[in-house]
Amino acid sequence: MVEREKYSLSAVVFLAVFFSAFAPSLGGAVQSTGDAPLGIEFTNVANVTGLSELNMGPLSNWASYGPGTSWGDYDGDGDLDLYVTARFDQFGMETEDSFPEGTNDSIVEAAIVENRSGQTYLMRNDGGVFVDVSEAAGVKLVNSTAIGASWADFDGDGDVDLYISNFGKADFDDLDVASQGEENVMFANNGDGTFTDVTLLCNLGNPGHSTGGLWADYDHDGDLDLYSLNSGIVDERDFDMRPETNILYRNEGDSDGDGVPEFSDQTIEAGKLSGQELNPMADFIPAVSDESLEKNEEGTPVENLPLLDGNVLSPAGSGVSWAGLWFDYNQDGWEDLFVASDFGISPLYKNNGDGTFDLVTSSVGMALQGTGMGAHAADVDGDGDFDLCQTNFGPNFIWYNLNGDSFDRILDSDYHNNDDKRITVNWDCHFFDYDLDGDFDLFTTAGRINTYVPTQENTLFRNDGDGQFTDITIESGLGGHNKSMGASTIDYDNDGDIDIIVANSDGPLQFYENNAAQVTGNHWLRVKLEGNYSNSQGIGVLVEVEFTDGHVISQQTYAGSGYLGSGDPSVHFGLGSGEVSELRVHWSTGHTQVVKNVTIDQTFLVVEEAPPPVEDDLNLALIAIGLVAILGGIYVVWMKIQKGAILE
Repeated sequence: MVEREKYSLSAVVFLAVFFSAFAPSLGGAVQSTGDAPLGIEFTNVANVTGLSELNMGPLSNWASYGPGTSWGDYDGDGDLDLYVTARFDQFGMETEDSFPEGTNDSIVEAAIVENRSGQTYLMRNDGGVFVDVSEAAGVKLVNSTAIGASWADFDGDGDVDLYISNFGKADFDDLDVASQGEENVMFANNGDGTFTDVTLLCNLGNPGHSTGGLWADYDHDGDLDLYSLNSGIVDERDFDMRPETNILYRNEGDSDGDGVPEFSDQTIEAGKLSGQELNPMADFIPAVSDESLEKNEEGTPVENLPLLDGNVLSPAGSGVSWAGLWFDYNQDGWEDLFVASDFGISPLYKNNGDGTFDLVTSSVGMALQGTGMGAHAADVDGDGDFDLCQTNFGPNFIWYNLNGDSFDRILDSDYHNNDDKRITVNWDCHFFDYDLDGDFDLFTTAGRINTYVPTQENTLFRNDGDGQFTDITIESGLGGHNKSMGASTIDYDNDGDIDIIVANSDGPLQFYENNAAQVTGNHWLRVKLEGNYSNSQGIGVLVEVEFTDGHVISQQTYAGSGYLGSGDPSVHFGLGSGEVSELRVHWSTGHTQVVKNVTIDQTFLVVEEAPPPVEDDLNLALIAIGLVAILGGIYVVWMKIQKGAILE
């Protein structure tokens, strides 16, 4: 076994100084802890729902990047089922450190190999109790490095399919990247409770160190395309990196008639959506760069040193991509792309509506270095556009959208501050309306990434109604110490309020049931979309609810969001005591469907109506009708002339 160098004191100092560079003053933006309103509480029901006993792999106090969680109604019975990804010590560092000095090298190496993989689960929701159907469904993965998963109807047949993002091997002693990465897997839903691996048929086997798959119909041709994220590998001990480029896959439809759509690699053609400056030389193969983190041994401020030897401070990103999001930041009807990029700047790409994108990170004011790991979007300040959360090692960024033209980082959050102001490692972030009062609250997970980071806390922030947040973690029942990674916010029991699942690397799943619908009296509305001309689930579509007083709240549908997973493809609105005037769905065809007489406190299905003829088509139709009329008149006159000639 190659003996690895332990952290030196200078390296510890480097970490502290490095991440303090991303820790601006709070400036009073995050409010002091307040009381959760009206007795809303979250209760951990993992032990009674069948989720507490899952063993995703070896427990990890700081090394693991997983597990992740992903929700989809794979059996079409109306409730959401759960896929849980693996837990593993990808570098073997924590496993090695657990052995006393002098332990035989072969014993240590065997343990490292064993702990470098885990297993996955598909849990079917049977009325709020979850049953393991992984093997019967054909999606059980053992000795697996599956880290991310997302559900989407990629073939447009009406049921949801499952995309697995595999991390692979991570070993700086053997930098044969082709052998270290593990191909992703596309499982097609057979419609009978089983799945078939169709990866080779559809070309979606990204061979990099993948972390997640984000689905959207970015070209609005009616089928779903995929952005597949790669993190590369990062050695937290020796400060080395191998960033990788991401891949944009365009759905080309089923051109060969085998029932499975084929995808092309459009990463370069669409505008170099690589997630960094480096660009791949061949389709379907990520490009890899070799970088080294600078060590600050002389105490020089980190902001005066290059973070890496490469281009990580480029607005195109660092190439270490943990999460991302398709969302329409400028309200032009086209899904734009944000990538949470570690050790650098997180890029934003504007969709031009013609199949291409422009990198706009700098022009919209988001060229700020951070350590991006999670991302989500919602209109948190009620001004009609989507704001963005980005989690970091250290204070997180809340980017407020200024009318679709630019973003302003008004709010930074060192989540769950204690008196010692310790820096947390934040992973997932999700906006959702936990108290059903009509504005979007915020939940984040946190977890250590090395032995020198203190115990971490997840956090629930209540939106005070103006885009400012109050920490109500303890009062709501979500307190406690864990290394929490992937999380999801969903209404698993269909009772109208949003529940939270948290996947921990150092313990079992935590599944928190929300009682807001029972104790507040607030109303709610879940909107499920069925596309006929847009994609089948309406992924990427904007949904608006207008109240009788003219106030509007909006959400967008997602398939792949947050960190290591995805949530409900439907949208869920808290309505408070308001009365709904109408519901508007902005389909990807460009047509806005208006629905009146909406019944609240239920799941409301909106089936896409045919868009009206565009103006040019209507004009052509009128011209055609006119020509037919003229020709008809000429024919009648001609027949009369002919009849008169015959009579003569």
